Amino acid sequence: MLICSLIDTDRANPESVLDSHIQQLADEKKSLLLVTYPFEQYWLENQPVLRLLAIYCLTVEGGTVDIEFTVTEFSQQVVSSIQSIKADIDFSQWCHAQFLPVLSPDRPVPLLSLNIPKPWGQEIWYTGIEQRGVAVAGYKTYQASLPYVLSALPERLCAAQQRSLILLKILDPLPEEVLGDLYFELHQEKREVYVVTHIDKTAWPAGKGGIKFGFNQDKRQSFVSETEFRAGFAEAVKRYEVCRRQVDTLIDAMRVKEGYGLNEPVSAKMLSGWLANIPDQLAQQEKALRADMDAFTETLPLSVGDVVKVPCLTPHSLQHGVRTVEFQTPVYERLILSFTQKVLTQQQWDTEAAVELMSIEPEPQDSHLSLYKSEGINIERIVDFDDFQVQRITLAGGIEYRLPAAESYGLLMAIDEGLVVSGSALAPERAVLIPKALAEVELVNTSPEKNTFLLAYPN
Repeated sequence: MLICSLIDTDRANPESVLDSHIQQLADEKKSLLLVTYPFEQYWLENQPVLRLLAIYCLTVEGGTVDIEFTVTEFSQQVVSSIQSIKADIDFSQWCHAQFLPVLSPDRPVPLLSLNIPKPWGQEIWYTGIEQRGVAVAGYKTYQASLPYVLSALPERLCAAQQRSLILLKILDPLPEEVLGDLYFELHQEKREVYVVTHIDKTAWPAGKGGIKFGFNQDKRQSFVSETEFRAGFAEAVKRYEVCRRQVDTLIDAMRVKEGYGLNEPVSAKMLSGWLANIPDQLAQQEKALRADMDAFTETLPLSVGDVVKVPCLTPHSLQHGVRTVEFQTPVYERLILSFTQKVLTQQQWDTEAAVELMSIEPEPQDSHLSLYKSEGINIERIVDFDDFQVQRITLAGGIEYRLPAAESYGLLMAIDEGLVVSGSALAPERAVLIPKALAEVELVNTSPEKNTFLLAYPN
């Protein structure tokens, strides 16, 4: 018979209750600890509090305690169900019957993808936690909200940094020119790094895409001063914005006629059809004014494998058909200088404020720092911001590598086929959180080809 204890606490951190309980364990070989606790949904307006239930399955063996756990919203029905578990019923079976994952601080935590529609395509989140969506952890059928999971073992999983996890996501722009171009924006606090993983050949037949990044220095030199350059750019944007809003007003009428909300994302095919009905004179004016505005900006060519470090205050816009993995500071702020379609999430652009702040100096990309290189292993640090760093690790075919323990936590994203992480295959564009409590991670490239993955740590 399993020993089952239920503790109700007003502490927001149930891990302290778990630690006290573990100190009292003696002869029990296996036991369950249920802890109900308050949880603040910090990403929502007014930060409402709900009650969660963390369920820890504890196994004592050789003086060590192995922990498996799951977490869900509290209900008396769930408590009664778990309390009925007998010795011959496996904890995992119960969790799966509830569609909950079985997780452990001694294993990587699988991060599931969450698709967020955007006017230019979609973002695919792995650690995003905000009003628009909340990332999840676990497996396809068995999953739990990522902030719930982290709240159950905050110190063991992420050194109590659960509210400031590095933001990991994929940017997946549409392949259509203009429609798939991102906002031309800058950030005051948020730092970003992009790693290019795919270039759409229909959009870029030669295999090289691009990103608008900062400003054209020849254009800058054509102005007598920095102030005049800023004013010239601002005026070009203003002229374009007037025309842009005329186009958007016509598109909005088509949205209403077709039964769509004014700020509802629609497919590129639908939007292209509406744009085809714009009067030719207005369409040509929009194109010409867009070209005038774009003449101020610089475009960097991008190939698969390229890395773009985006400092604060540097305006940038990833272009259509260029898919990237992005690591960034988890600060949700931006200033939009311009956009070549309607912005659905705010009424006005931020051009005036952004022009005052934006950096117009060229931003050279730092060379990568080699951390380790052997015949079968290559480790390079591709970015080192104040708050986080990202490494790119490449393993030759059949090579094994043991990743040392993380000081606080790590985020690992697979890029190629064949990577096995702690005994579990990790497909391309799948990710895991490496807990602080995990002593080491065994990585194996089961492919005969080289295998690349990305690894981010907080600094």
